[in-house]
Amino acid sequence: MDQPEPNDNRSGTVTAAAVIALIGSLLILLVPLFGLLSIGSMQTLPQNPDFAPADARRAALVGFAFIALIGVWGLASSIGLFRYRNWARISTLIWSALTVAFGSLALLFISTLKIPVPPNSPAGAEAAARVLMAIIYLVPIAIGTWWLILFTRKPIIALFRGGSTGIVAPGALFDLSGFPATSPKVQRPVPILVVAWFLIGSAFFSAFALLIQRPPMLLFGRLHGGSTGSVFFLLAAAITLCGGLGLLKMRRWAFWLTVGWQAFGLLNGTVSLLNPNYQALMKQVLAASRFVNQNANPFAPEFFRFFGSIGLLFGAAVLVILVCYRQHFLSVSSSASKPN
Repeated sequence: MDQPEPNDNRSGTVTAAAVIALIGSLLILLVPLFGLLSIGSMQTLPQNPDFAPADARRAALVGFAFIALIGVWGLASSIGLFRYRNWARISTLIWSALTVAFGSLALLFISTLKIPVPPNSPAGAEAAARVLMAIIYLVPIAIGTWWLILFTRKPIIALFRGGSTGIVAPGALFDLSGFPATSPKVQRPVPILVVAWFLIGSAFFSAFALLIQRPPMLLFGRLHGGSTGSVFFLLAAAITLCGGLGLLKMRRWAFWLTVGWQAFGLLNGTVSLLNPNYQALMKQVLAASRFVNQNANPFAPEFFRFFGSIGLLFGAAVLVILVCYRQHFLSVSSSASKPN
């Protein structure tokens, strides 16, 4: 049950964060709204023989639906912040961590791109466009970092828990650590929740990629395309989704499944990166995409190894978080599995 909304002990900083979250969520929801209006114009675009207009519309609809879900998530969290719901604080922490992670990755991504500018543009136009794009990503990264600091401070946590950290019901039992043991409520570590939602989001991105095309799978330095690659891709998405959902429910099997799968991914990625033909293989992956103009490849040759290494860092970060919170997770998992 949610804690009652505090009446006489509110924080102006929390209110400001809630207002920013509300405005940001509404702006995010405008993207799919205008996007739906623009889908009809795809029929008048120049025809691409490798990418049918129906495929473009389907990809756009799925993408806009995903953006809309993010906006709804942020809108619900912002309303919860106004009412000092603890689930909204945790939701905002998850949202912030994912924003900082993916925003930083996107910032690195645009730093490697060749920004297209009109032929007659003044000198410095490309640099100005790059700075503008960097600012667009730096703003949410900065806000996400602020929220990560704000909503992990002990006074703020106390506000969202009703402002009473030491009051327990008369006659309550206590465990060895001194915390109430009557009707225990599972307290899931926030970093584990961040990992869980990161895995769930990754699984949906994989399913989205598989929906609009059949990307080849790189396994230990070898490309597997066609039906074989699709099966591997679908299996990877299913394992990732099961791991994320299991972590949300604090299932012990999900912990070991995710550890094993991330270790497999790190091994696979490391062996692939060490392959001398890695860049050539990734160019084949890019050539299989219907979204990239092969006559105007915007990626520098060093792009592939650089972002392959970044992908390994994400897998390593997941493993580090799971290892650091292993005892906490397994103890909470054991408590949750016991009958009340």
